[in-house]
Amino acid sequence: LYRPEPMGDLPPAVLYIHGGPNWLTQVTWCPLVQHMVSRGWVVLTPNYRGSTGYGREWQLANRFDLGGGDTQDVVAGADYMMRQELAHPGRIAVTGRSYGGYLTMTSLTQYPDRWAGGSAVVPFLNWFTGHANSREDLQHWDLENFGHPEKDRELYYERSPFFFLDRVTAPVQLICGAHDPRCPASESLQAHDVLQAQGKPCELILYSDEGHSFYRIENVVDAQKRQVAFLARTLE
Repeated sequence: LYRPEPMGDLPPAVLYIHGGPNWLTQVTWCPLVQHMVSRGWVVLTPNYRGSTGYGREWQLANRFDLGGGDTQDVVAGADYMMRQELAHPGRIAVTGRSYGGYLTMTSLTQYPDRWAGGSAVVPFLNWFTGHANSREDLQHWDLENFGHPEKDRELYYERSPFFFLDRVTAPVQLICGAHDPRCPASESLQAHDVLQAQGKPCELILYSDEGHSFYRIENVVDAQKRQVAFLARTLE
């Protein structure tokens, strides 16, 4: 939990969700987090079920439940900040990259009333297409950790934010790379089209020369500037 200097009124807040999901947020130097805090925002970076660093049981706690308990953990973070009066309840946004982008979208669709906005960076939103368009080794990870798209069709559907975009009530930003083998840009493109057709504010940013991780420094900086600018519009 990163808190700015007290300034009187309850500040805005951002839930900043790590990817993986078998990864974790550590207390290390993160320019993006430090910038957000410097703007007077509270930043919470939850190590939800499925994160590493807390033992094998915690790392496997969301296995075959992806988009379920881990989403609840993210939302519990927002509820905690409201309950403890750490942040303004009407000015909490959610953002994340890769699997964190996926949890951004599950949070926006499963708990739409919690959020002032959401920025999903290189997310996937549809388990069926995300699985079908991934590399073979990545498809194997899906089968080992989530299930089979035919045998577990109901779960694949239930945990795909794409099918529930009509529930979204906050502005959405989607940032993606055209050559992403893990979370194909088509995931963001099809979600953008649906949200636009529904008359909901959605900003799409596509980097034609990037994959899943952005390597060109100008793109890394530009993407984070756009991410912060979007969050600022929803929070400030």
